[in-house]
Amino acid sequence: MFIGAHPDDESFFAAGTIARYASEGARVTIVCATRGERGATADLCSIEELPKVREQELRDAMRVLWVKDIHFFPYEDQKLQQAPIEDVRRALVEIIRQSRPDLVFTFDPHGSNQHVDHIAIARFASDALSAAADPRWYPESGAPFIPTRVLWPPPIILFRQPPGADLHVQPGVDFLIDTRAFAEQKTQALKAHRTQFPGLKKLFFDDPNGRRTFNWEAFRIGWGARPKNIPADDLFAE
Repeated sequence: MFIGAHPDDESFFAAGTIARYASEGARVTIVCATRGERGATADLCSIEELPKVREQELRDAMRVLWVKDIHFFPYEDQKLQQAPIEDVRRALVEIIRQSRPDLVFTFDPHGSNQHVDHIAIARFASDALSAAADPRWYPESGAPFIPTRVLWPPPIILFRQPPGADLHVQPGVDFLIDTRAFAEQKTQALKAHRTQFPGLKKLFFDDPNGRRTFNWEAFRIGWGARPKNIPADDLFAE
């Protein structure tokens, strides 16, 4: 399960990994808390049309990655921290208990890049994961459940590492996933976010270092069982 704030968060951080595990039969669930209505339009639509357009862009990207289970929340871009905690908690607990994911990916407490919505969804996800494990919360939503691991983005940005950097020795790189076989899927998923693509293009396509993220994706353990060997090459490694 990927719990993000905006359409394109999932493709930015984990498209290759999502494609890899979906291709192996894993069921992937995407939760998107906003429709990114304060993002760029790239002159492809009006600002009023942008929420509907970005929702469709996420659905198109997930089709490329073989993901069908997508949930949108009705909260406002750049104001996610103002969403009612009780409503967000209840909605997330219900999805977590119904989907029962082994792994949950969300942002770290700092939002990875200090974006206010990333920080907010990290806080909401942490709260909901704790509640989902407690049978006293929303018993009507299903049996309590807790995943094996919660994953965060790594503390380093892959495309800002110097050429030849050894990612294996970087603290916080707990999983290093080989996504070379799914570079085309990641490419098409990023391109599906058409309104945001001018910015994504600069990061991933125009910058030679950006190409590194088509070959490898890294994750940090937020909490849960640590694999015997770090960094592991499989998110399910024991």
